[in-house]
This record gives sequence, structure tokens and C-alpha cells, in this order.
Amino acid sequence: MKLRLAQEKDYMQLAEMKWLHCEEDDADYNTTDTVGIDKNEFIGDFISFLNKHKEYKIFVAADNDIVVSSMFVYLLPKTPKPKRKQDYIAYLTNVYTLKDYRNKGIGTELIAYIKEYLSNENCELIFVWPSEKSVDWYSRNGFRQENEIFECSLEN
Repeated sequence: MKLRLAQEKDYMQLAEMKWLHCEEDDADYNTTDTVGIDKNEFIGDFISFLNKHKEYKIFVAADNDIVVSSMFVYLLPKTPKPKRKQDYIAYLTNVYTLKDYRNKGIGTELIAYIKEYLSNENCELIFVWPSEKSVDWYSRNGFRQENEIFECSLEN
């Protein structure tokens, strides 16, 4: 298993994984994100998104040329402050591992790789909005519910 940053050649696999992730969420949470949506059109839109938003660091675990797990990280720069060494905070999103590769420690290896990478980038912390079924996994990997985040939805 190779842990690395995604490359453009991985984009189709990442789009397929996102589709699978949404299908699973539809089944697990009784949502309808994929209902009535053309899969090929979505995949094209997702790949366009990846090409447009290069600011995401996409980390993958690859078994030969097959991407089996992925995690997206968006680095948010912090404004300068005296005596502070951290330059960023990181938002972790779009975490997904293919079914046949789950419960084998791959996600745990990938998050450890990401934590080391971000530490070397002077990142202060990683935050994530976990699903109900992923809270235990995040807890086992060093995430804690420390802060209350206030949000203001801008959706109508």
C-alpha cells in the first residue's frame, strides 16, 4: 500500500469513490443525493471541481494503481500573530475507503500520514464533521470534541 498525494490520473477513481460514498450515505441515512442524478454527469462535474480547486490536498492510499482510500484536506491560512508558529488549520473532508479495504488499518495509516504531513506544514489542528458511524474511528485516531463550533447556514 502506497500513501501519497493524489495525481491527476487518480481523478476518475476519486470521482467514482465519491459517487459510491453518496450511494452508501443514501442507504445508511435514508437520503436521496444520487436519486435522479446522472452518474456520468456527476463524475464529470466532480473531475472539473478537482481541476478547478487545486488548493485541496488529496491524500490517497493506493494498492498498485487502484486508489482504495482517500481523504481531502483544505488548509486555511491563519492571520499572523506574535509568538505563534502555526500557519494553518486544516479541514478534513470526503474521507472514504472502498468496502473491500475497510477494517484493515488503511484509513488509520492514511490519517497518520496526513497528521505528519500537516505537522511539517506548521498546521495547528485538523477539524472534521464526522458522521455518526465514524465518530469512534476519529476518536481512536486522536480527534476530540474540544470546541463548540457555531455555524450560520446560508442556504435558503
